Amino acid sequence: MKIDLPKGVRCFNTKDSFLLDYIEKTIEKNFILWGYEKLYLPTIEYYDTHSFVYSPEVRKNLFRIIDRYEGEILILRSDFTTQIARYVASLKEKDFPLRFYYLGDIFRFTVPKGDKLYERKQIGIELIGVSQLEADAEVIAVAVSSLKSLGIDNFQIDINNVKIYQVLKQILNLSDESYTQFLNYIKNREIYNLKSFVENFDVDENLKTFVVSLPTLNGDYERLISIIEKIRNYPDLQSTLNELVLVYSILKEYNLHHQIFFDLSEPREFDYYTGIVFEIFIKDYPKPVGYGGRYDKLLNHYNGDYPATGFAFDTLHLLEYMQKKDSNIENSKDYYIIDTTEDKVLAYQIAKKLREKGFSVARDIVKREPDKSIDFAFKNGFKNVILITLERDQKKVYIYNEKKERIEFDTLDIFE
Repeated sequence: MKIDLPKGVRCFNTKDSFLLDYIEKTIEKNFILWGYEKLYLPTIEYYDTHSFVYSPEVRKNLFRIIDRYEGEILILRSDFTTQIARYVASLKEKDFPLRFYYLGDIFRFTVPKGDKLYERKQIGIELIGVSQLEADAEVIAVAVSSLKSLGIDNFQIDINNVKIYQVLKQILNLSDESYTQFLNYIKNREIYNLKSFVENFDVDENLKTFVVSLPTLNGDYERLISIIEKIRNYPDLQSTLNELVLVYSILKEYNLHHQIFFDLSEPREFDYYTGIVFEIFIKDYPKPVGYGGRYDKLLNHYNGDYPATGFAFDTLHLLEYMQKKDSNIENSKDYYIIDTTEDKVLAYQIAKKLREKGFSVARDIVKREPDKSIDFAFKNGFKNVILITLERDQKKVYIYNEKKERIEFDTLDIFE
């Protein structure tokens, strides 16, 4: 019998499962502190409901299945944001702002090599119904505080504004085809092609320099201010950059601005982003652990024109980082009870009492030498072992600590 998993998916052992659960619960607790409410969303939806909001590149990586009841094309969830947009559109009464959070799996085709999986895990938030930049600052602040709640401080959040590209499209009067090529030049850091691209446009040298420099325009707050000064002849473009300044100033009020970095060179994957976007990186870890941004036009594709912003963590990337990080997070269990007597009544009573007090308790129900059971308990992360034996027709209770030091215990003390 073949017992291997298909390529593109993975199973998590108990240690990794505990750490994954710890990451999700810690972040979830922080989301709740910021006033976000949980949504459970289906894994399967109609293809036609969402396909038109995705780019051709994203559509071709969707997992499609056929509904055996209706014959419709269905998809496995590839993105939570579009699901929440559909959900909000379906609400008969909408009372804004809406703050939702979610966690679960997404499915996208990728060549399954290394850690590239079909099935990924995300946890994130959506803030819907607020157009003010304070909402953008809030979701970034939630991301920052979530990482800090995990004990992660060595991170950086790269912020951009996709309006920059849209304004440049208008200034340069680009066709859709030329605009796509322009974005590809930026994304691929093709400075030479950008220089040729803008050479014949009737714009001043400052703007040409700005466009050609886009793949390298990144830096701190002071660098952003200097960039804004150089394009003062283009108020619409300057306005988009000033939105980044305002978001930064709000984060400064939260005292969460220290890890903020500005990167004007990275257009985002999904077409639905309309304003502030950001990616989250941890130093000494090569992959982004989170991303998000504003998507004011997305809900209009479903029903209703409502502003929105949000972000998601890639939970498996956080797991991978936490596995390598030297931390004290471990699945420590409280008591392991070994009862060598016949009736086991005392073991049941002790276990029941300890659980009522909130301790985790497991019983050894395998017939073997007590020493082997004690070794098993400590090897599997139990802090204490309770051994019940019969000596001269009298039940005796011993407790072993992690150093395997033995203390005789009065059973009456357990029931106090």
